[in-house]
Amino acid sequence: MMLWRKGFYWLGLVMITLLACSFQTVFWFQVLGHLSPPLLWLSIINYVILARKAPSSLFWVYLLIAVANFYSATSLGLFWLVIFLYYWAVVLVKKNFYMESTSYFVLINFGGAFLFHILFWLASYLIETNPTQILPLDRMSQNLLTPLFSIPMYYLLKKWERFTKAPEIYMDTARYESE
Repeated sequence: MMLWRKGFYWLGLVMITLLACSFQTVFWFQVLGHLSPPLLWLSIINYVILARKAPSSLFWVYLLIAVANFYSATSLGLFWLVIFLYYWAVVLVKKNFYMESTSYFVLINFGGAFLFHILFWLASYLIETNPTQILPLDRMSQNLLTPLFSIPMYYLLKKWERFTKAPEIYMDTARYESE
């Protein structure tokens, strides 16, 4: 029974990631035109990093990134490199300053959006022959919209966790508990 609930929980997270990526790549541009969308998939990644212990959550983050990469023109290797560095930076912050609250999640998404763009630009510049452009207005709008949209995403993911009884599954084994 426990294995079935874990599978259902993670399948749901994959589906939420697919829906979030679809929203930000298709629906957003139909409604708001050329305004850069928030990084909704990054909010899901941050939730997984904050809700589970390292390094076991790294596998799930990589799985969700592989799903999100279907909606991107970025190579999976570059994406995984950036997320690997991003993951450990967020884990380091979580290890020193962690509290389970919406405001903390919004702050992690705000700083995380900046960090992701910096890491992505640096990795692209160092690895690719044709690196990504900086595009300051697009990046700034994403950095400001990501924390704003992370609030409903946080409550959606919390509701999904309660619905699947995921805290019961992971208590004492994988969920991060502050001391």
